[in-house]
Amino acid sequence: MRAHHLIVTGGGGYIGARLVERALLEGRSVTLLGRKAGPAGTDHVRWALGDPFPSGLTVSDGTALVHLAHDWQAGEQGNVTGSQALFDGACDVGITTCVFISSQSARQNALNRYGRMKWAIEQSIPDATSLRVGLVYGGPRKAMYGLLCRLAQLPVLPMIEPGRMVQPIHIDEVVRGVLSAADGRARGVVALAGSEPIAFGDVLKALALAYGGKRLPMLPVPLRLALLACAVSERIPFVPTVDKERVLGLAGTEPIDSALDLVRLGVDVAPMSLRLPREPAGRRALLSEARMFLRYVGIAPTPALMRRYARALPEGAIARPHWGLRCREPLNATAPLAKRLRIAARIAEASAPGETMLSRGSRPRRLLDLALQAMVELIVLPTRLLVSAWR
Repeated sequence: MRAHHLIVTGGGGYIGARLVERALLEGRSVTLLGRKAGPAGTDHVRWALGDPFPSGLTVSDGTALVHLAHDWQAGEQGNVTGSQALFDGACDVGITTCVFISSQSARQNALNRYGRMKWAIEQSIPDATSLRVGLVYGGPRKAMYGLLCRLAQLPVLPMIEPGRMVQPIHIDEVVRGVLSAADGRARGVVALAGSEPIAFGDVLKALALAYGGKRLPMLPVPLRLALLACAVSERIPFVPTVDKERVLGLAGTEPIDSALDLVRLGVDVAPMSLRLPREPAGRRALLSEARMFLRYVGIAPTPALMRRYARALPEGAIARPHWGLRCREPLNATAPLAKRLRIAARIAEASAPGETMLSRGSRPRRLLDLALQAMVELIVLPTRLLVSAWR
């Protein structure tokens, strides 16, 4: 049965806000339980974790509870008992579909408190649907995703176990799975994560490339040293702060089999490489690359030409603005950078400004320009040879 009315806790968080937005777009009514009111179109009931289920809420056969909230100040036991009281109260008023947003790290012996807490809550609500969500990315740069984006901007990244396998899933795919669970398509403990695990280091490299057009060198470090760095980063201004809980969560992550559960939920998880270029940051990076390459081939980049370049390369950006592009231009015509320069050149040649540029000036002037270009190419050739050999 479709859940036409959602009662949501944690509706202002990273996943919760996106869930509420999508539910409203689909014509569902939403009641938020929490300290703050939500966006227009939602109802609000003041509530905090540990409070009983609010009385007086309108409940029908199409009402579902989705629980995303947690409170670190309440401690592990406070979160467990508070969540259990919420679900028991929902059951008492006749809500038969209750969804708990858990984590891939949920295990009795998880290294981090968050994973142990999520596991304990799952055990206390056996009749609910517990969604073990993988590594969520996309949307606003908040929560773990926001931290990953900040780390991907560093020149060099110290990293524990960059080969540790994770299962990324886009925030919109998570929301789709949550709504499917609220509609009753799955019960019990359900895996909501990408079915193809990839190395955590590759996730960060993909973010660095798609959003910054750069490579991200990594320096493997032992877990103890990483935990020490977490403590130090809290005391140094202007340095991304890494939460110890997140480091332990990564170190203790284990793969989960999600393929069948994704089918049950009706969620098709797209590869991260296809999703990132569609994100606003990925789109901006590609347009920035278009601006750089069009200028490099000698034409003023207009919005229309930049959009044409972006449409030709749906896989996203691979280069960021760089003054030494001429020295880095590959000699290998099949190299990705060479391919993109050819696309920029063809777009420039096919445009009205490009046609004007190619036809302007007398024949002697054009010959002189060619001679100057040849001299420049001879000067930078040794550098290009070195760069090509290094790559």
